[in-house]
Order: sequence, then C-alpha cells, then structure tokens
Amino acid sequence: MTRIAAPPLLTDPDLALARLLALLPALAPRRLAAGEAVGLVLAEALRLPGPVPPAPRALRDGWALEAAETLGAGPYAPAPLSRALAVASGEALPPGCDAVLDPFDITHLGPLRAALRDAIPGEGVRGAGEEAPEGFLLAGAGTRLRPLALPLLAAAGIGRVAVRQPRLALLPVGEEWMGGMADSLSPCLAALALVEGAACRLLPAVPDAPDAIAAALRGAAAEADLLCTLGGSGQGPSDHSAAGLDAAGALLLHGIGARPGASAGFGQAGATPVLLLPGRAEDALAAWLLLARPALRRLAQAAPPPRRRLRLARKLASSVGLAEIALLRREGEAAIPLGLGSLTLAALAQADHALILPAATEGHEEGAWIEAEPLWSPA
Repeated sequence: MTRIAAPPLLTDPDLALARLLALLPALAPRRLAAGEAVGLVLAEALRLPGPVPPAPRALRDGWALEAAETLGAGPYAPAPLSRALAVASGEALPPGCDAVLDPFDITHLGPLRAALRDAIPGEGVRGAGEEAPEGFLLAGAGTRLRPLALPLLAAAGIGRVAVRQPRLALLPVGEEWMGGMADSLSPCLAALALVEGAACRLLPAVPDAPDAIAAALRGAAAEADLLCTLGGSGQGPSDHSAAGLDAAGALLLHGIGARPGASAGFGQAGATPVLLLPGRAEDALAAWLLLARPALRRLAQAAPPPRRRLRLARKLASSVGLAEIALLRREGEAAIPLGLGSLTLAALAQADHALILPAATEGHEEGAWIEAEPLWSPA
C-alpha cells in the first residue's frame, strides 16, 4: 500500500482512530485473584451475593451480653450477668447476645460477671448487612477495581474477579535504542500503559531495517493484543518502520493530521493491530493520546473516564487544519498552558492534563472553561 506522506493527504485523527478501533479484536475476560486485579478493568459488575456481614459480629474484643441485663449498672452498682461470653473482633455474636462491652467494663461479682455500666443494644456490634447490603454494586463493568474494595470483597467471600487486561508490546526501532543510549521513552510509555490497566512488554530493540522490523513484529504478534513500534516512523532515508509493518502484514495508514505526532500510523501483523509511534517524545505522546490510549481502552472495554473541567489561565491559539495537542498543568481550577503543537521536554515533565484541539478550531480565549483529560488518572 502506498504510504501517505504529503500534508494535504494526512488523515483526520478522528477518522484514523475510527479505522484503528475497527481492527481491534474482542478481548476475552479472565479471572484473577482480587489482589492481582487491582487497577484492572472489570469485565462484569461486582454485586454482593448476600449481606455483609451475614450475621451480627463483634466490632472489638470484649464481652458479648444481653444489653437488657445491664440496666442501671454503674461502678458502685454492678449488674450481675446471667451470661457474658468473651468474643474477638470480627467474631459472630453468640445467640441471645446483642451488645459487646470492653473488658474494663466487666468485673467479677462472686461467681458471676457483672457490668459496670449500661450497654445499649447494638453497641460494639456490626449488624447483619451494616457493612453492605445484599446486591450492593461494588463496581460496575468497565470500571477499575480499587484497592480499598479488597476488604469488602474478602468479607463477601469473593476471591476472584473477571477482568480484561490488554497485552501491549513495545518494539524500539533504530540504532539510537541499540547503541548504549539510555531508552527513557519505552519505560515512559510502559508506565502510561500500566495506568490504563494493560500488561506491557518491552521487546529488544531492532535495527531500522524492513526485514528486521518485520521479523520482530511477526515474532511478537501472537503474544500481544496491540503492538507498537517506537521510532523509525518518519519520512527520512533511515526510517523504515512503515515498510517493515507492510512486510509483516499490512500498512493501513501512515500519517495523521496532528501536531505533534503527524508521522504515526498503523496496520496489522497477522491479526494483531500494530501502531507506528514516532521516536521523539512529544510526537510519541501525541500518538499515544490520539491512538494508543483509546485503543487500549477499547480492548479493555473500559468506561470512558471523566474529563476535568478547568479554566484556561492563558489564551490557546491553534492553527486551523491540524489537530493540536496542548499540555496543561492544573492549579486548583486553573489550567496553565505549557505548550501547544510544539511540546518541549520541560512541558512534558510538568504536565498533568492534555487538551486535544480539533483541526477546525482556532483555540480558546483566556478564562474559557475546557474539558481536559488527566494524563495519569484514568478514572
């Protein structure tokens, strides 16, 4: 297939994304131990099968008793108890008991134990269903399992949950990744993938040669739901990622109407979708935001994350004809623009939000309210 190179032929990012998403397979869910599934996208809703706790339980170590027997009790008038049973925190309440007093609220009165103060029914007790009622929706399908949900899952006896976890593989292309230079971009993208709940594998770097790229893509395709080359996507004489992808399967699109990120593209190696990510940090991040991140979310069937409503601290003037990426730093409700279109490494280092300006817009005035996408928090 002919590579799309001339700027007038650059594909609109939204159209490019729609074509990419159409390639993505249906990802089968798998069951993991709840502790291993934290941060991953749930394949089905988590509803409690019964009340938690199923029966009254002690909230603390102490003595279980019947509160009515403590009526009028005090330090100078201990109330004899017909029954007081030692219980540990979390233990089911013995039949006939409806309260738990601390050890120092109980004394001995001859052969009997006695209460030194009144107990209120339900005191020191967690009643049936008080932690959560039967049918409680703990998390919906498409949302991420939160770490603070684990104690409730354990209390409900739910040990395993169904999740969708896309497998992403990153393939660095070019001599710059092989000559001893520290590769900081691969771990950066791997970290962004983990935020999306994906399992990311960093592949060994290959030379920027079509045969080497094609062989690496074919070899990795079976073990990935999405493959990304990193580097070699441009139009220079030493850029051969597009040719390597074409040799491995099919190059379906090369070039998107975005700044930065214009040299991104995609295709397939066998049945596995492959993204061409540029090797410069600003271009790679733009292609990630426009194509890779939405692809991972589609694979996981993740619910669309909420955007954050912020007010622009300065004007953003955009060029009509190309979609542009703006990086922002949030300060309270204000969005501080750090760069638009051309993004420095300093801007990348400070940014916590991004704004995608469509090709038809001329930007936003100072003080305008915008819907910004968090870079780190997917939910």
